[in-house]
Amino acid sequence: MYKMLIVDDDYIAREGLRDLIDWAASGIDVAGEAEDGAEALRKVKQLKPDIILTDVVMPVMTGIEMAEKLREEYPGIKVIMVSAHQDIRYVKASMKLEAVDYILKPFNLEELKQVIDRVTGKLEKEQDERRLEEDVNRHFTDSIASAGLPVLYELQERILAVVGTDQPEQLEQEVKSYFNTLRSHRMDSLLFLTSRCSELIVKAASRSRQYKDEQAAGALRNSLQHFRYMNNSYQIEQFVLKTLAELDAGMNEARSGSTRKAIREVESIIRESFDRNLTIPQLANEVFLSPGHLQALFKKETGQTINDYITLVRIEHAKTLLRNPANKIYEVANRVGYQDTHYFTRIFKKLTGMNPLDYREGHR
Repeated sequence: MYKMLIVDDDYIAREGLRDLIDWAASGIDVAGEAEDGAEALRKVKQLKPDIILTDVVMPVMTGIEMAEKLREEYPGIKVIMVSAHQDIRYVKASMKLEAVDYILKPFNLEELKQVIDRVTGKLEKEQDERRLEEDVNRHFTDSIASAGLPVLYELQERILAVVGTDQPEQLEQEVKSYFNTLRSHRMDSLLFLTSRCSELIVKAASRSRQYKDEQAAGALRNSLQHFRYMNNSYQIEQFVLKTLAELDAGMNEARSGSTRKAIREVESIIRESFDRNLTIPQLANEVFLSPGHLQALFKKETGQTINDYITLVRIEHAKTLLRNPANKIYEVANRVGYQDTHYFTRIFKKLTGMNPLDYREGHR
């Protein structure tokens, strides 16, 4: 959990910020509150927070003044400015002091969550880099220059970015690049490789829903025991590649199943509501996808666009209705979702090769 300090001279504002979000769900513990920058600095020494969520304009000491002192004494603390003032001077001062973000009141809850996610992401990345540096210093002080560390971390992140994207060749290339870098910096001792590669695999698995299950997670942990039987970096490389490839395949299979389910649900909605004015944003909202993503998935899964599928369903129902001579053409058009009879006729002829009246005559 990351510790956060809330700073605002308005008690109600502090209470609102404290209770507005389920901070624990974001991996954050609200460790304390302060009424101004001066009190906040005193509490920083005691609480050692990772994040400070602060108002800008406060008596005694402003948020800007506090951030200046924090940068000098505690440069690792992430500062988020919250203010009702749109004065460009405050924004510029925040940027100069490397504040993570400047949020205007009243702010959108989703906007605040996005900022918090970005902050915790930065903190996690910094922790990973420090952990990596500590490992290297502990085991390989004399074998690698510190300049090689960011490269190694970047390569690890590239591997994690590829896992689950169904690009096996790219995954193999990134893993090879990772191990080649380890060898070139003489970081290929079994102790170091076991530590780094175990963490890499666990991080990759944590991004898969499959390994949220305790049994699957336990099986993965057991498989990592194979490291102890390996004699060189090449055996470890092959094991890592095999394990990550299996994770990649599992994640893609799960995603494909989820995709098919979403598409089937959209098709079902269209079949049940074809006579209404269906829009892609409405359908996307029903299956919790963005409109653009839904359109791409639907096209990939079915080979046709959503609008084409809606039209096809409507025309199939129109054919059934036209077989009953009691149904007038304009009534059929309205019942399948077309208010303009001429437009309906044009679409019907485009798909069937004949106009509705000729179709009826040929299917009595």
